[in-house]
Amino acid sequence: MSLRLDSRISRYLYPQLEPGARTIRLIELLPGDFSALPIHCQLVEKNLATCPSYKALSYSWRNGNDTSPDGAIFCNSKLIYVSANLHAALRRLRSPSTIVTLWVDAICINQQDYAERAYQVGMMRDIYQNSSEVSIWLGESRPEDHMGDWIWENVGGADDDDDDDDALLRAKRDNPNIVQWFGDTRDIPKLEAYFSSALGEERVSRFADKKIDIFGAFCVLHLLASGVPVDKIWHLRHVSCSTGIVEGLNALMGKAWWKRIWVVQETVVAKKPVIYYGNLCAPWRLFALAAVEYDTCRMRDNFISVLSHLNSAHSLMQFTRVIMEIESTRRGWEKREPMVPLTVLRKFRSRLATDPKDKVFAVLGLIRSWGKEKSGQAIKGITPDYAVRDHQIFLKTTVLLIRNTRSLAALAGTLQRSNGQSAMPSWVTDWNCPPRVNEHIRVGNIQLYDASKYLSGSVTLHGQSILETQGCLMDQVEYVGRTLESEQGRNRSRLTVLEWFNTLHSPGETNLEEYVGGGSLQTAFWRTLCADLEFVQYTDRSDYIREFRRLPEQTNGVNDAYERWLTVDENPNRRTSLVGGIWVEPTNSQIERESKNAFQYLLECTSGGRRFFKTKKGYIGTGPVDMSVGDSVAVLLGSRVPFIIRRDDQGPRRCFGQDIQVLFSEWSSYAAGKGAMVQQDETIRCYSSHQPCHRVIGDAYVHGIMFECADPWKSRSIFLV
Repeated sequence: MSLRLDSRISRYLYPQLEPGARTIRLIELLPGDFSALPIHCQLVEKNLATCPSYKALSYSWRNGNDTSPDGAIFCNSKLIYVSANLHAALRRLRSPSTIVTLWVDAICINQQDYAERAYQVGMMRDIYQNSSEVSIWLGESRPEDHMGDWIWENVGGADDDDDDDDALLRAKRDNPNIVQWFGDTRDIPKLEAYFSSALGEERVSRFADKKIDIFGAFCVLHLLASGVPVDKIWHLRHVSCSTGIVEGLNALMGKAWWKRIWVVQETVVAKKPVIYYGNLCAPWRLFALAAVEYDTCRMRDNFISVLSHLNSAHSLMQFTRVIMEIESTRRGWEKREPMVPLTVLRKFRSRLATDPKDKVFAVLGLIRSWGKEKSGQAIKGITPDYAVRDHQIFLKTTVLLIRNTRSLAALAGTLQRSNGQSAMPSWVTDWNCPPRVNEHIRVGNIQLYDASKYLSGSVTLHGQSILETQGCLMDQVEYVGRTLESEQGRNRSRLTVLEWFNTLHSPGETNLEEYVGGGSLQTAFWRTLCADLEFVQYTDRSDYIREFRRLPEQTNGVNDAYERWLTVDENPNRRTSLVGGIWVEPTNSQIERESKNAFQYLLECTSGGRRFFKTKKGYIGTGPVDMSVGDSVAVLLGSRVPFIIRRDDQGPRRCFGQDIQVLFSEWSSYAAGKGAMVQQDETIRCYSSHQPCHRVIGDAYVHGIMFECADPWKSRSIFLV
């Protein structure tokens, strides 16, 4: 992201800001009609604490693969070029009669000055939090988009003296470029106008070749946000309406904004986030309530089977997951809940950034504390510095996370790309490497286990590459099954699970009753599938609760759900039918449907993107996709779950006077991450040769060794490289 301007203009537009002062630049967007080009604005310097009301723009520099030419604007009478997407946002937000004051990072920060850029990035949380509105710009509408212009004309024809109509038209008067949704009863005229004509001849003639119904998508989201169950929204079942509406939702959610990592902080801290697409805008709350309602419905209803006939089975599910990632964090932020560094980094790791370092820098504003030293002093966190190399930032982040959590929890999940070409140690997380779907949910549950409870010792860092810990090598992998792909649907998931089940015993072996870790093998298998957890969710419209819990020793609930999930419908002719142009789902037991959907979600969160494996001693579990036969199962000090590790083939690793940094020690406490103390930095050097060394492949669930299994008398030093 950079403006097209030469060094002379750069010096003119960006005189150096006072060092250390909380000074920002704002742009004053000068009035102009939508058709009037070029756009004119002026930069002004203001103190953040005393500056006048302004809006902060949240956007993506470019929209996906858009190759539209940059747009020209005049800033302080100097011609500069901005991306087509930013140009469209400025054009839409410009008022025909008044100055609009905005903060836009690409224009307000001197992107060519690394020092200023780093300092301003450190202030971005406060910049967005102090704004009167965070304007979320998804992008300009396209010719094939139906934006409801004719419906708005019908709504806007009322008498201006009417108070209700005045409320509806207020946004249009302030800015004729925008049609505003409010998320309440003021939207009823728009809904009535759309739904009353949705199947009429007027709709057919108006739509013509416009197959992407953006306005219809806004209408459906409004119904969901108002508490209408998704299976009761008739227009999502009717073939003449549903395809365009779902395509409209896909168009909204397909914009690059949803994939960028910087937008998370910008939305989470906002007092008033508002979403803009073309000439339509709606409060973020409307989208959030719609997502909550759908997520509640999908556990209960079988609506996904209807959508599958419209080639859109995942549209609402994807919408819900993306919205709730941010909304759940917003709600925690508003309650001033502590933002755990590791949790925040993992949750938004799949999002994109132009600069890999921003995968860390972009969420720093949400982290209020990195923990405390043994002395009680706060651990110094990470300061944005764009002059430092990516791998140095990732190494420092991983070390800080180990110290912050006083555990090896940071080593769980996807660490690096599977091609093995990373120059970083295998235990360092490459935050620019995308995780598996739902991975942040799975690794967020490792606190429910305690495999290394009785281990003691220290975790130390030799130089910048060797991580030394205490641990036990529990077993060796002798079989690895295929991957259970995420979000492939219940039928395909069932086939993979049945394939796993059929490998539980060798040919000719019939005893499936006893499991090496206790209990029956069949029970061990279904508990392995769900990682010995159950999932509960509930909402009261003001709070949204989703949590995983450990299964009790004696339980039938999840087992019954598993048995129902395995069952194929007995009626061979059972199918979703088209009756009178409406997709109709056959009657089914609500309890059975809820049970199957709940277990499918539990399976995707605990075993999705994982591989089933067996060990030489007979243990079974699920582990990372890169694991292989011959890998070791290890329980490491400071980790609540076992790890799959692989012996390094480069031989002994020798230290030549490298400093040894004690990251944490655990002597008297018996719980990883609890009571472990971060040590003061000591000047200790190592001159030893370390072997064998191991590479970290990933964390694992191994049924029977997730709790208090490691024998402290058999622990040894394990060197991770």
